[in-house]
Amino acid sequence: MVRALLRDPPPRVGSELKRIAPLLVIAALVAGCGEKHHQSAAEKAKMENEFGQLQVNIGEATKGSGPADEPTMEQYTHDYVALIRKYADDLGDDEVKTRLTDEVTQVQPWCLVCGQILLSEAEKY
Repeated sequence: MVRALLRDPPPRVGSELKRIAPLLVIAALVAGCGEKHHQSAAEKAKMENEFGQLQVNIGEATKGSGPADEPTMEQYTHDYVALIRKYADDLGDDEVKTRLTDEVTQVQPWCLVCGQILLSEAEKY
């Protein structure tokens, strides 16, 4: 029994720490992942201004009783989808769907393709 104690030295605290340290680092990194970014008031205002400006552009393009310029409407629609994707994490899936379907109501009477682009995007959320 004395020989067994002499053969197997007691584990060192430093060696255990060396084995555990990488796991602790990984755990710390993973804990930060998936954390939702909360917009500041300034970031939210900037986002809403970007959406507002684009909606003004779309509104101006659909003024009047005549048909809207379809290539312009399609460009605005693609710009709207790009904004949605840019801010999707901040808005959340429900708000993204709401905004996209609301926008369909605005653009589809003047641009059927635009409505389809927005509906197709809404299906992703």
